[in-house]
Amino acid sequence: MTTTVYDRVNKLIATDSRWSKKLDDLGYLGHIAFVDDTGFGKMVVRDDHVLTLAGNGLLIEHWKQWWGGDLNSPRPPILIDGQEAITLHIVKMSTNTIIFDIGHVLAAYNVDDDGNKVINAVFAGTGSHHAGRIWLDTGCARSAIEAAKIGDICTGGEVRYVDFNSGMKNLECEKHLISDVANALLEKGMIMDTNNPLSQPVPITEQEVAHIRELIANGDITPCAPTGGKPVKWDERSISRLDAAIESIRQDEALAK
Repeated sequence: MTTTVYDRVNKLIATDSRWSKKLDDLGYLGHIAFVDDTGFGKMVVRDDHVLTLAGNGLLIEHWKQWWGGDLNSPRPPILIDGQEAITLHIVKMSTNTIIFDIGHVLAAYNVDDDGNKVINAVFAGTGSHHAGRIWLDTGCARSAIEAAKIGDICTGGEVRYVDFNSGMKNLECEKHLISDVANALLEKGMIMDTNNPLSQPVPITEQEVAHIRELIANGDITPCAPTGGKPVKWDERSISRLDAAIESIRQDEALAK
């Protein structure tokens, strides 16, 4: 997602700003195209709820557009081409609770006075291991994302966050289409060869990667927010949980009118 931290202790969610795409299927084994700070973020707020998104870029676009509109309209699809899935988490800020999640995550727990396990923080995405280790040391979600940026090629850009206590946030809302991310990738994107960790990223404007630039321009490469885990499996129970969470948001908003 690429890396996201839900810090329940400090009532804050933080994520990175990088979009990327593995190029293995296009014949460039071990190569990743990426771009940071595009104006099209992976986290959005609607009244009392925060939605974080990962997976296929076009699906993320559909979900963000729906989230910003009429929630009584049918929700967007969870699969594209019957294969690539969306991964999402929804947190209710006023109660500081996760009302929906799916996909592989790491969690830090505490045990309360009654002997019950209580979630302190949740880490998701390709850099979750790095983020979790630093959060356990520092208790700071933003520092955890910064650490993930160092250890994970798919995590980068400015750290974005929503602070439940203060209401402060620095989300990317300027752009509304995944094609805007593709355009940013053409203008300022980079390509990293992960087969050679000591090599420096190559600007996508360089002649040596002209073919990749052509594929992006033709729409053959769609930027995404990789989860790093196993493919998400949306079974009937997961879909029912999602629909129940959405219905609870609708009810909250109806009561607030």
